[in-house]
Amino acid sequence: MVLCRNCNTPITKNAKICPSCGAKNKKPFFKRWWFVLLVVILVLGGIGSINRNKKEKFDWNEVELCDRLPKPKSNVGRIWSNEPDRLSIEVEKTSKSEYKNYVKESQAMGYTIESEESGDSYKAFDEEGYGLSVSYFNESMDIELEAPTEMGTLNWPKSEIAGLLPLPKSTVGKVSTDTENGCYIYVGETSIDDFNAYADECANNGFSVDYERGDKFYNAKDEAGNKLSLSYQGNNVMVIQIRKPDETEADAPATEQESEPSSATEQQTESAEKSSDSAELIDGMRPEFKKAMDSYEEFMNEYCEFMEKYAESDGSDVGLLADYASYMSKYADVVEDFEAWDDGEMNTAETAYYLDVQTRVSKKLLEVAE
Repeated sequence: MVLCRNCNTPITKNAKICPSCGAKNKKPFFKRWWFVLLVVILVLGGIGSINRNKKEKFDWNEVELCDRLPKPKSNVGRIWSNEPDRLSIEVEKTSKSEYKNYVKESQAMGYTIESEESGDSYKAFDEEGYGLSVSYFNESMDIELEAPTEMGTLNWPKSEIAGLLPLPKSTVGKVSTDTENGCYIYVGETSIDDFNAYADECANNGFSVDYERGDKFYNAKDEAGNKLSLSYQGNNVMVIQIRKPDETEADAPATEQESEPSSATEQQTESAEKSSDSAELIDGMRPEFKKAMDSYEEFMNEYCEFMEKYAESDGSDVGLLADYASYMSKYADVVEDFEAWDDGEMNTAETAYYLDVQTRVSKKLLEVAE
């Protein structure tokens, strides 16, 4: 039995009308299927919204290199790398003033050697050679710290290709790679002046073909096509990379002064070989390299457009918040993949294109930050 909602007369549960007053016996709205479904949708939507807006937190005491850096004011963010020799962390919910204070605290801890400050980014070393990089964008601060490369007495490689280079002034360093096809060498206790002097020596030794020179790098070939790449990493560390030319390059003429083919048949053969070689490259670059650079720039342009849209919002759009989390996750992977090319071997055309893409993207990011 239930009570009539109109006259409170007891009636059977299944009665369609009240025999006393004639009122219809309807189910309460909160027992109807559409109301139950609506509640379920709202609950699930609320849970999804909470999950999307939930911020990850980190424990600074669990950071391997926490003693070498100031503790950020916020503990909201993500740790991308937490190793004894490298830290990469994103600290969210950080104001511009908190970022500036963090830079000052870092300077107070000794990160003032070879310091570089540009816009909302700061880079410097401490006396022990730890390299710090701090940047700020859209209430988020990125902190990266790298331990110095361990070096000892530099034993210069005995390979034939290493013998093409002059010996550095410093005897402190580390040979990372040494094969018959190339070497990768760290040289310590080398100032920027020492670096430039060494680049001049290499040029005098024949590495002056197709050369490119900047404040902290020197790239060139010799007449045989051997490729040299010098870079100054900071903290009195120079990196030397030399490698033999690719097989296709080794077969090609090194200079324009070489003799012409002696017959029309040889001319046709040489022309076909050149066409085959050039077909493998795009504007002098490997297809996979060109594709990686273009994909990186395309994503970063898309990312900047989204960040402009996100900056104009009031932060209440659930869809934008979800997209923001997705972009930030992809951003770290894309940047890491892009920077990995810098650690590899690039020819002259690839190096130039890499720098062009990097410059365009950096300009775009600065425009968004303004």
